Amino acid sequence: MSLLRSVEVEVVEEPQRLYRVSRARDDERFGEAFLSHYEQGRPPRGPEDRAAVIHMALSMFDSADVAAQLARRVPKLGGHVAAIDLLPDLGLCVAKTGGPAHWSVWGRPLQLATCVTDVVEATG
Repeated sequence: MSLLRSVEVEVVEEPQRLYRVSRARDDERFGEAFLSHYEQGRPPRGPEDRAAVIHMALSMFDSADVAAQLARRVPKLGGHVAAIDLLPDLGLCVAKTGGPAHWSVWGRPLQLATCVTDVVEATG
């Protein structure tokens, strides 16, 4: 059972850089990285099962290294890391959830995609 008991969601009011595992920018499925499991029609799992709000969020990290480790550990996620500069006035929301570097992020896929500043291969 998930240990999640509460989620404190904040509207993005200051720029914030986070990292998301993705495919290469020129991959036709790149945009899928900005769809939650809920939006993809995938069943909830773990904390998503306990709190629907987590099922509707994207997992991001405040460390590029942590995101790259995940990308290497789970290659089907795309093998790349997108740097995402979350900006105010786009309706984006964040919550510090999960492990020490983990964040949950809510936003419309197109707005999130416009915040991508770089995409690199997760090498190592």
